[in-house]
Order: sequence, then structure tokens, then C-alpha cells
Amino acid sequence: MGIIKKIQDMKQEMTRWRQKMHAEPELAFEERWTARFITRQLQDFGIDVHALTKTGVVGVLHGKNGPGGKAIMLRADMDGLPVDEKTGVTHASRNPGVMHACGHDGHMAMLLGAAKHLAASKDFDGTVYFVFQPAEEAIGGAAEMIKQGLFTQFPADEVYGLHNYPGLPLGMLATGSGAMLAASEDFQITIRGKGGHASHSEQTTDVIGAAAEAVMAFKEIAKKEIPAGEPAALSITTLQTSGEAINAFPDSASITGTIRSFDEKLHQVLIDKMVDVVDTIEAKYGVTVDFDLKTGYPVLVNDKKATDFAIDVAKDTVGDAQVLTSVPKTLGTEDFAYYLQKKPGNYMAIGTGKAGEKNYTDIHSAKYDFNDAALPIGASYWVNLVEKALPVLNGPVTPAPGQNPAGPAPKM
Repeated sequence: MGIIKKIQDMKQEMTRWRQKMHAEPELAFEERWTARFITRQLQDFGIDVHALTKTGVVGVLHGKNGPGGKAIMLRADMDGLPVDEKTGVTHASRNPGVMHACGHDGHMAMLLGAAKHLAASKDFDGTVYFVFQPAEEAIGGAAEMIKQGLFTQFPADEVYGLHNYPGLPLGMLATGSGAMLAASEDFQITIRGKGGHASHSEQTTDVIGAAAEAVMAFKEIAKKEIPAGEPAALSITTLQTSGEAINAFPDSASITGTIRSFDEKLHQVLIDKMVDVVDTIEAKYGVTVDFDLKTGYPVLVNDKKATDFAIDVAKDTVGDAQVLTSVPKTLGTEDFAYYLQKKPGNYMAIGTGKAGEKNYTDIHSAKYDFNDAALPIGASYWVNLVEKALPVLNGPVTPAPGQNPAGPAPKM
């Protein structure tokens, strides 16, 4: 299989798509321009296009023998991040405060490249669903797509995802069966008291002292409760007060952070210990504390059979030596986990970095820009996966009773 020549020849076109989308980033469930752009491309390829949720796009393509048979789903995420871009590239974001800092522009371009090639060749039997999903970053667009009928309207047998990793050298693919990415839970703790003039501390409530003690107690919980070598974290990410005056005590302080883990029992222990700290702080400082938890994404678990298959495709695409088949658990999160709770499938990492590079620019950085050299690799992986999962048969395939592969979603 390898890198497909016709896709390699499309590199400039995919690069134009990618850089055009990079310049027009949009936040979660606001990807209207992006959805229109993707819809136009898919329609130009001759692919049926359907809308799902506010801005989601699903392309439906049948193989040589028409509807019926096995169906697989390929997913790319669409949304940008609330980041002010500092790359200095000519295709930098034209939307202030919004940026494709996670490489979703590259994900979409790779899937579009695969869609164009497959629509032209149709060298497969069955059905491919090309899913362009909104709101991956922190909101959970995958869960909303499922809620709105993704798998009932587009009944895939398996689902596959692909994400860029600048920490992996260009040309490498990496995955593993079982748990791969962590579950998450974000928290916000608001401490309220009585502010006042700095010269009259006896008339105020020490919300800063309460917040500082809470932060140190949370760090101690993480140190004591998380076993050595266990992939888990209790991280404090912000500490803010309601005031900015140098000569005044604030009325409130807030702490935000996240809990990441693979162990449900450990996860709950961390939360319970934090609640104990909050109760102690309230009593000690005479403050009121609100402890708000926001459940994030579940653990991402790759199906073994689908992962073994994806690894075989990866090796066919880039060679055995360029494929990592047992990646360690990491504390990143991904709402692709929701799909894998419903369907067997795999989540694959594609390298976009330089071999041996230690000080690389990571995703979510204001200076991150997707490496366009990876586009033909990712698109070829997608095409190879489809053609291997849905090999051409000798005759037409009869749809299963009551099956409507295209689904009833309205066209855009």
C-alpha cells in the first residue's frame, strides 16, 4: 500500500485547504464557515452531505456495489481554541482570539483528501461515513453528535480517529489496544468572605489565606494519594481574586484545576479528600466555599480487534519500523472516547515533528502550526484503512433489512 501516489500529488491542494481553514478558526459549535467549506468540498467530490447538530457535517459514500454491506466511520474534529495566534505565518488566524492550535485544520484536510480519492476510485465495497465533528475541545461535541442520532442515522460497524502529535517524528503512527487517554473532571472552587481596607485586616475575611492553604492541601493530596508510577494528576491551573487594588483585601478568590485518571476509585478518593479540605477551610477561616465539579471525558479505550487491524494498516502505510504498537497511557483527554463506548474502533496518533527534537512546539501553544508534510501520510492511512476494511467483492451487496445507509438527516 504505502503512501498513495495520487494522494501525494494532492499535497498542494490539501495544503491549501488546511491553510485556508487555519486562517478561519471557529470555536465550539460556532464552526459555521468551516461547515460550509467542508460541505462544498464534499459535494464537489460527489459525496452526499448531511447536517447533524449545529455545525456537524457527515459525508456518505458507497463503494463500487452501492449501498449495503459493512460500514465504517472516519472522524475529524473541527473546532479551534480561544488562543491568540503567535505563529507569524502568512495563513495565521484572521479571527482575533481564536486559533487552530490543536491541529484540527490538519485533521480535516487529511480526511478531505481521503474523501476525494475514495470518491474518485470507489475501490471498496460497503459504506464510508466521513464525520466532521464540532466542539471537541472541552465541550464534548462527540456526545452531542451521538445524542442527535449519529449512529442511528449513520449505522457504522466501526469508528476510527486520527490525531496529530508533534512529539512523534514525521512519518510515525502510534496506538495501542485498551486504555490510551485519561478520564477528566474539571473543578472550580470559589471562596467568599468580607473584603476591606488593607489597614483593617481585623474587619475582613482572609480569603487569600484560605485559598493558599487549600492549594497547598490539594498538592499534598496528590502527593500522598496518587501511587508512584500511576498515570493520574490533581492539577491547580489558576488562582484569582476578585480585586486588583494593592491596598484592599478582596471579597472572593477562586481556584480552578483538573483531575485526570484511569482508576475510578482513585478518582473518587481525590474528590473526597478535596471535599474534606474545603470543609476544613470553611470552618477555620469563616468563609463560604462553593465546590463545582464539571465532568469531562471518559477514559478512551481502544478495541483490541480494531486496533490490531489499524496497526496492520499503519504498517502497510509507513512500514513496520515507523509504527509504535504499545503506547503508554497519557493524561490527555479526547471526546472520541464517547464513540468508542458505542462502537469498536481505534484512535491513532500521527507524528508531525522532527526526529530527536526535544524542544518542539506542542499542541495548544500559540505558536503551533500543523506540519503539512503529514497530510499525504494521514490521507493515505485513511484510504488504506477503508480499502482493507471494505475489500471489493464480486457482486452487488444487499442492504440489511430495514437498513438505510444514507440516513434521514437533511442535506445541507
